Amino acid sequence: MSSVIPAKEGSFVKLAVFSLNSYNTDVPLTHSHMISKKGFTLFEILLVIAIMAIIAIAALTSTVNTQKQFVFVNTHKELLAKIREARLYNVTQKSVELGGSLGLGIPSAYGVNISWNDSKIVTTVFGDLAEGGNVNRFDDNEIIGPSHSFDATKYTLTLKTSQADIAFNNANTSLTILYQPGTLKAVALYTTDDWQTSELLNDPYIKLELKDSTSEALKKNIVIFTRSGMAEEIRDLDKLPQQQ
Repeated sequence: MSSVIPAKEGSFVKLAVFSLNSYNTDVPLTHSHMISKKGFTLFEILLVIAIMAIIAIAALTSTVNTQKQFVFVNTHKELLAKIREARLYNVTQKSVELGGSLGLGIPSAYGVNISWNDSKIVTTVFGDLAEGGNVNRFDDNEIIGPSHSFDATKYTLTLKTSQADIAFNNANTSLTILYQPGTLKAVALYTTDDWQTSELLNDPYIKLELKDSTSEALKKNIVIFTRSGMAEEIRDLDKLPQQQ
């Protein structure tokens, strides 16, 4: 079917013929009109599986590292909290349940003891007794509240002094921090030979380094300022001034 439309006068084109055959919907589609369809090859399937495996391994590794870091940070926080707890007792001079038959009372001094015990590093807040105990030393009957401990095979704790680094890696190693009554000052005594000799730490800071045994990246420090007794996390120990 064709339509003839007269052209305008003076035009070179006299007729415009529009064929409507091309709009015939009854014309069958040829092979070139058809959409080619095919399945996935074995290589493509294996490639997708490999990519999914890589993503799964990366996600699992990230989860394990995150959990490991969380446990380490929590261990550091609990250690820091115990040290601060002893100072808080000294500031408030709060009455506590003393050992033996002494009952409720105020110790002559408050302190915190950090020692190695059966492959664990144990931190204990205590009230130093002038009676029934050894003065300026931690005794089992002076414990205040529950102790905090962590696995010494997973984490290492080191007392860093101006003379040497002392690792808490055997039963002979212990650190006692005493808060002097009536002041905020902290005094540190440490031993490496099962209390046969207690040495006074004369450094302006009491520096502790906690590290993960399997990762150099997991490391945190605790610094106790002897003049104020404050315990803080310090990232770089080398940047501490020589004097407070």
